[in-house]
Order: sequence, then C-alpha cells, then structure tokens
Amino acid sequence: MLFDLFKKHPFARLESFYIAHNHNETLAKYPWMALAINQRTISDSVLTKELVLNSHFSKETPPVSFQLAEMEKAMAQHVFQGKEKIYSGIMKNDLEMKNTRVLFNNILDVFIEKEIKTFTSAMNISEFSPRQLDAEDKAVEWVRVSFEMLTKAVLESLTNPEYLFQTFFFAGENPKTKMHEMRLICFNLDMTFLLLEDKNLRVIIYNVRPGEKLVDQKPVLSGDYSFRKREIFDQFINLLSALSKGMHA
Repeated sequence: MLFDLFKKHPFARLESFYIAHNHNETLAKYPWMALAINQRTISDSVLTKELVLNSHFSKETPPVSFQLAEMEKAMAQHVFQGKEKIYSGIMKNDLEMKNTRVLFNNILDVFIEKEIKTFTSAMNISEFSPRQLDAEDKAVEWVRVSFEMLTKAVLESLTNPEYLFQTFFFAGENPKTKMHEMRLICFNLDMTFLLLEDKNLRVIIYNVRPGEKLVDQKPVLSGDYSFRKREIFDQFINLLSALSKGMHA
C-alpha cells in the first residue's frame, strides 16, 4: 500500500510517493491535486517559502498532504494521511534539501503535463459558429490583456523581495463534478478551466474584490468556447509557465 511505503521506505516521505507514482498505473492517473503556495507565510517571515501539495486519489483513500517550509538554512517537511501526521522532520543537509526540491518539482511537473495533455487533446475538435465567433474573439482579447497584466505582477512578486508571491492551483478530475478542471487563484483573479463532455472549453473567471465572498460576485468572463478555445487555453498555459518558478520548491 502507498501509505505503508511512507512509513517503511528507507528514504520515506516524498521519495516514496514519487516511486509509487512511477510504478503504479492507478496512482499515475492522479485524479486530483491541489497546491497552496505561501498560504500562511507573511511578509518578513522567517520562512522563505511554504508549499502544500495535496493529492486525492479516491473516496476509499484519505488525501495525502506534503508540506515543505523552506528557511534560510533548513527545510521542514511534514506528511499527512488525512488528518494523521505520518512524518515530520527538519533537513539541514544541502544535498537532501536539493533532492527533496527535485522530487517535489518532478511530481508537480509530471502531473501538470498530463493535465495539459488531456486538455490539449480536445483542442483540435471544434465547431465554427458565426453567431458565437464575436463572443469568442472578445474572450480571446480579454484573456490576452488580463493575463499579460497578471504575468507582469507575478514576475514582480518573484523578483522583488518587498512582495510576497501567493497562489493556489487545483487540477485533475474534480472529485465532486468528475470533470477535468484546472483552477488558478492568483492576485485578484480566480480562473477555472473545465473540459466538457462535448470537448468544448468552459472558462469562468472572477475578479475577486477584497472583503467580498466569491458567491456574491459575478464572473468577469464566463462561457463555453469551441472555435477559439485553443488560443484561450494557450494563454493560460503561458501564464502557468510564468508562475512555474514560484510554484516550484
């Protein structure tokens, strides 16, 4: 069992998950994953970065959570199986910290690449509708301009020590809807991309205003896209690429 590996594997923790993922066809599908970056970290904190990676495979198994907290000369690592903490430790060895970062990044990259491949496999299937073309053209332009502005803000937060980079990313098969979904919450934008059964791309984007609940707001962009969906999704991939440095350990 995967959870036994966490406890018995000589290297334990993240390495066990990486090994299990690469040798188990069921786990390799990664139904659902969530990443929180600097969720609890505040400006001028002793932590330089905090990453929380959650994976949920099925209703029968509790979610697995990896928490990495980087400090100037050390790294704390915690592993949870549901609410039970099954590992906790501090690393101060440079090689061990380096290997942990590599494993964490590999798990994240492989998963995101699989999800992108799932989405892009449907991008060449489209229907041309003159009635919808104007709305899709406007959506492409709105996404292009908005994501350009967001990318500039992201790059500033990653290079300027006065700013703190924070984001949330969810992807995979949503356990509630059973649909493939990629959701990114970054700065003021809350973006959800859904792959529909008819292979169209549903995009829902909120401009989150401080002090307001998301349920009380209306999306600034919402629609199901077909003819221009590849261009819209490509803009999202470019945004994820800009975020990659901040998402990596």
